[in-house]
Amino acid sequence: MTSNYSPPSANKSNRTLMTCGIIAVALLCIGALVAIFGFGVLAAIFGPEPEGLAVNIQLPTTVSVNQEFDLIVNLKNEGQESLKIDEIQLPKTITQAAVVGNISPSSSSQMDYGDSIGYKFGITLSPNNTQQVIFKLTAITQGDFSGDLDVVVGTKRKSSQVRMVVQGSQVQPAANATNPPTQLPATTFNNPRIPYEAVVQISAIVTVDGQQTIGWTGSGSIISQDGYILSNAHVVLSDRYFKVDDLMISLTTTPDSDPVPSYLADLLQADEALDIAVIRISRDLDGNPIDTQNLNLPFVQLGDSDNLQLGEPLTIIGYPGIGGNTVTLTSGEVSGFTAESDYGNRAFIKTSATIAGGNSGGLAANQDGKLIGIPTQLGYGGEGQYVDCRVLVDTNRDGFIDENDTCVPTGGFINALRPVKLALPLIDAARRGEVHIAEAGVTPQEEVNPTGGVVYYDDFSDTNSGWSETSNENGSVGYFNGEYFIEVTTEQYIIWATAGESFSDSSVTVDTRIISPTGVGDYGLICRYQDNQNFYGLEISEDGYFIIYKYVAGEYFPLTSETWTYSDMIPMGQPSQITATCSGNRLMLAVDNMLLAEVQDSSFRSGDVGLIAGTFDQTGIVVGFDDFTVRQP
Repeated sequence: MTSNYSPPSANKSNRTLMTCGIIAVALLCIGALVAIFGFGVLAAIFGPEPEGLAVNIQLPTTVSVNQEFDLIVNLKNEGQESLKIDEIQLPKTITQAAVVGNISPSSSSQMDYGDSIGYKFGITLSPNNTQQVIFKLTAITQGDFSGDLDVVVGTKRKSSQVRMVVQGSQVQPAANATNPPTQLPATTFNNPRIPYEAVVQISAIVTVDGQQTIGWTGSGSIISQDGYILSNAHVVLSDRYFKVDDLMISLTTTPDSDPVPSYLADLLQADEALDIAVIRISRDLDGNPIDTQNLNLPFVQLGDSDNLQLGEPLTIIGYPGIGGNTVTLTSGEVSGFTAESDYGNRAFIKTSATIAGGNSGGLAANQDGKLIGIPTQLGYGGEGQYVDCRVLVDTNRDGFIDENDTCVPTGGFINALRPVKLALPLIDAARRGEVHIAEAGVTPQEEVNPTGGVVYYDDFSDTNSGWSETSNENGSVGYFNGEYFIEVTTEQYIIWATAGESFSDSSVTVDTRIISPTGVGDYGLICRYQDNQNFYGLEISEDGYFIIYKYVAGEYFPLTSETWTYSDMIPMGQPSQITATCSGNRLMLAVDNMLLAEVQDSSFRSGDVGLIAGTFDQTGIVVGFDDFTVRQP
């Protein structure tokens, strides 16, 4: 049986057909005009100013390097008909002088027009109504900068000139021990039971379209006066779409003011499975090394998470990224514990507090003000979407940067904590100067040889062996020259075929080769297939990434990580053998007998096996499969 069902979401393993192809062509055409004729031609496409729209810009005339400030666009509809604000375009002179952080209301996508960056909104203004759009900026370059800010309504735009002068650095390097940015002696707190001064905001600096920007933010806790910080791994690590260039540390000076950008930090230890990391302040904001022994930072003492009792009060402190930028406190109590085979009966501390996702990596303190846990997105036990999602690039490759793209997982709500006991080995290793990154679900250089009796085999030499042969406008499947092939000719589409069998435990091996490459397509195996909305997928991609995922009632759930993971064990541009093992609750993916990932899941206990391939923005992938073998492990 063959299915060309396209799941209804839009991350890398979820394609949506809709009308993306037509819209993508329109965007490409506009992009071509900009490339050939420059921004002036694009501007000429738009008509006169939108009738009734009043625009007032609030921007400090002078700021300092490293200073955070707001660019506020005040919009008012003074006309008689509603206006839809489609886009606000900031001149690149401004975006290159300052890093754009949070935007309120959030922008659905971004476009580069050469001389400006466009931020999509879709704000509807009724007659006589007003709306503020606030861009949070951090100055990074000295100079005098000016340009036109455009507010776009349909084919019309209203331009306003903006100008700002960026002076020298506002935050002084901390090498001088007599004047640290906090102005607080170590371990001195206004309230020892609420050690908010030890909480920092961590900003991951990434590069998007050649420009450095704040990719996402999270929280952390200073655990020593010389600058060791405990946080979450996902806050500080790169992923497939964003390479973290640096980590900026902003200190909490008062509870009613924004955190102050003060230092840069180095990553020392990270364990993705635990989602715990240890970083250390090492440089000032200009990248100059500092004397960490003289930092004298306020820090929080570590408590004993094994002594926690049900009902014990907890205080959670962090920077949630919603409802303002100041440090936030949430109170709750210990409501239980969650066990995991690798981490014992207290793998998670459950709490009655509802913690916003930006608090990931922050501080959970007991009634004595000691750190006993780390708010961790992995502990989220409910349903719902991320509430603090930052979309920066076209992760699903549909030609748009919008709400359908994968966001950095710092949003949502958290209702569990990783106990500090699990972080102690990482802290000790960091203090010894060791650097180690442990990826979730990955066991590097472990050889896997499929075992068990063969219960099914097909070398596809017999075109009547039971696999489907069909084609339509989206692609085709069938036998050819002793192989079974899958061809996908539509963007953002996946096609699979199944053997028409049913197995409970299976180890499936198949030889693969790319007949027609796209450079970014994916392909692999499926197991425990129930129907076109319920199955496991185990895949690799042409560009060296892998993932294990599941569909449950048509909803996509990654099992290895939030995004695809790179491995240099995947041969690019060469034939390879893929093995997918689904035995009990263990799911394993290997390529050329080398283990890529192993996870546990018990959603499905039995089902069919099959082959799968898909595309993103590049169409025309053709994958050949041979020697399809199923063993009973």
